[in-house]
Amino acid sequence: MARFGSIDSNGKATGSAGCRPPTPARWRQAMVMALFGTLVGTLVPTGVAQAAGAVPPMVTIVDGEAQLIDGARALQAAEGLALDKETIVRTSARSTLLRIEWPDGTVADLGPDTHAMINPGGMGSRDSPAPALYLMRGWLKLGSLGTAPAPGLLTPRLQVPAFKGSLVLMAGADETWVFAEAGNARVSERDQKAAPVLALKAGEVYLRSGSGSARGSVSPRPSPAQMQRVPRGFRDSLPLRAGSLKDRKPVPRPAPAPTYAELREWLAAEAPLRRPFTRRFVALTRDPEFRSGLIDNLREHPEWERVLFPERFIKPASAPR
Repeated sequence: MARFGSIDSNGKATGSAGCRPPTPARWRQAMVMALFGTLVGTLVPTGVAQAAGAVPPMVTIVDGEAQLIDGARALQAAEGLALDKETIVRTSARSTLLRIEWPDGTVADLGPDTHAMINPGGMGSRDSPAPALYLMRGWLKLGSLGTAPAPGLLTPRLQVPAFKGSLVLMAGADETWVFAEAGNARVSERDQKAAPVLALKAGEVYLRSGSGSARGSVSPRPSPAQMQRVPRGFRDSLPLRAGSLKDRKPVPRPAPAPTYAELREWLAAEAPLRRPFTRRFVALTRDPEFRSGLIDNLREHPEWERVLFPERFIKPASAPR
């Protein structure tokens, strides 16, 4: 039986005797199968976070296709799966709604074509706890159905600290939109120097257009055109479901390992966010296409040089005296 070959010091497939090196597609298939067994113990209700004493957030509604990425491991989203911190969630353009619930009553509804990270630990500090979610792009409805405020959120351009109520957000390359559906919130433009903190009252809307330095503004109400863009899955008030799913034992289904193109926006994100990625995604460097993408775009994520070319960082031996 043909076997996969070995890996040289540069992470390239060398092949074995009488066997051709595997294609990138075969590498990804092999990684999915090899990593799936370890993934089951992470993205399930009895996962690592729960074993450590903290009850993790849970996927409670899946209406459409969505994937969960924890490092090199990927699963199809399913109701009842618990999420470890820094899990990346991706919904497809055909998705209607994916809901995540935290034990304190915080609820995040993700709309179609949305990419987000749950509990991004690298974005917290002593004075400012890590937000519930980092929204890279897409649609989000975040709020609290419990007594505690929602922990807040980040996008590449905005920061919303902890708030009580419900917000609807859309983050895109050329537009950011926040609607205070209920309660009050504060919005700051984190990519601007000395930007003021804008107060957003119930019913008001914040809009920032363009990808340059132009600042956003607050209007007393959203326009009909803005409201028509809100995903239909956000328009219904749905009760909490985590309690009814706590005893469910979902069967995890593996998804294809993520490609470099699929992760590039994360790998090239701001430094605190991507700091853990050299550890979380190191297994993917065995995929020739993934490795090639890292090398070709190394300026966007220079921390990968030490992983890809460790020989460059070996200190020369001291000369004998």
